[in-house]
Amino acid sequence: MSVENGEKTKLLEAPKSTERNMNNLPNHVIVLIRAVFALIFFITGFNFSNSAFFKEYPLFGLNYLAQILISMLAGVVGFFIVPEILFNARNAIENLIRNTVAEIVSSFWEQQSKRIQEQRRDKQRKKSENEKKKLEEEMKNAIVLDTSVLIDGRIVDIVKLQFLDNPFVIPQAVIDELHSLSDSKDNLKRQKGRRGLDMIKDLKKRSKIMIVDTGNKNRDQGVDKILVEFAKENNFKLMTMDFNLNKVASVSGVKALNINDLANSLKTILLPGEELQINILHEGKERNQGVGYLEDGTMIVVENAKDKIGEEVKVKVSKMIQSPAGKIIFCTLS
Repeated sequence: MSVENGEKTKLLEAPKSTERNMNNLPNHVIVLIRAVFALIFFITGFNFSNSAFFKEYPLFGLNYLAQILISMLAGVVGFFIVPEILFNARNAIENLIRNTVAEIVSSFWEQQSKRIQEQRRDKQRKKSENEKKKLEEEMKNAIVLDTSVLIDGRIVDIVKLQFLDNPFVIPQAVIDELHSLSDSKDNLKRQKGRRGLDMIKDLKKRSKIMIVDTGNKNRDQGVDKILVEFAKENNFKLMTMDFNLNKVASVSGVKALNINDLANSLKTILLPGEELQINILHEGKERNQGVGYLEDGTMIVVENAKDKIGEEVKVKVSKMIQSPAGKIIFCTLS
């Protein structure tokens, strides 16, 4: 814009250098111009006074008195007045032309400037709209992360394996809660808070993360309520490890994702009649039961294996049940 204004200023100021008046000319040129006009008007006045009218009615009875007076008066007018009038008329015409051109140029540049500004505004508006639309498309499948998920940390491993490529949303309330934990005097809480903040840092390197401020609304009612209402308002999924929050989200109409449920669904499936080797680690709740575990953490309950604690035994699967804590496989000694 500064270049355009500079060019416009030059165009508007350029004609001023052509303005002239009698005082700007050299003295001998001024005298010559006045003399020429004086001679022309003197001759014109002489011819006018030499007409039949003045011959028939001589001035004061003298035939040449009118010729002399009129010729001299015409010469004086031609010497002093006419050049000034002509130069002033010329300057007036030049000023009129210059002002007209200046107005045309000024109007042109104003229109051009407005057009350029409008084009820039339209370009910025379209860019902003495209970015907003792109963000809305990306956020359609966004997942809101709970504090417990970030502390758990398995979400990073899931993203590393590319099982999830969804964008993640982390409310500021979650970060505030992690920060509060990281400043706790309790060593375990402090470690959890720092781990959660480290998980956010790792996730930023591997996926799209949005930190959003949900405001102070419901802040006094706790982070859980903020998460549920925020996810519901924006039609987001909520990922949590908290059993109670998972239930509240489901009741509120928010789709909840639980990594524990995912892990349980991926555990080994054993059919009745299959045999396996298991190490009995401790006794079960019921009489004579022994308990062992598979590598994935699945609990194996073996009947009549209470006296086999510390031994590796061969067992046969009798049934499998699904509990809120995960899968439990019941077996008998082979």
